[in-house]
Amino acid sequence: MSETMVTVEQAAANLGELLERVHASRETAIIMKEGRALARITPLPAPAEASEDLVGFLRRWRLEHPDPDDQLAESIDLSREAVRLPYDPWA
Repeated sequence: MSETMVTVEQAAANLGELLERVHASRETAIIMKEGRALARITPLPAPAEASEDLVGFLRRWRLEHPDPDDQLAESIDLSREAVRLPYDPWA
């Protein structure tokens, strides 16, 4: 993943464009002030990427743990209860 260096002033003046660029190109932007790196803007993984990561993890886990786990069903139920949709103030 490539990184783009921008000053605080450049980032502030072009924040919308910078965010679109980070999102579209999947690159990281480093915010600099007086030659020092202050912050990093990184793109969030696309939902498909997150799903692929989870599927890959589960496949590897299943290979490493072939025997059923008595607590697996309970853990799945608990995780489903813990996952909530993000709050939508417009709904």
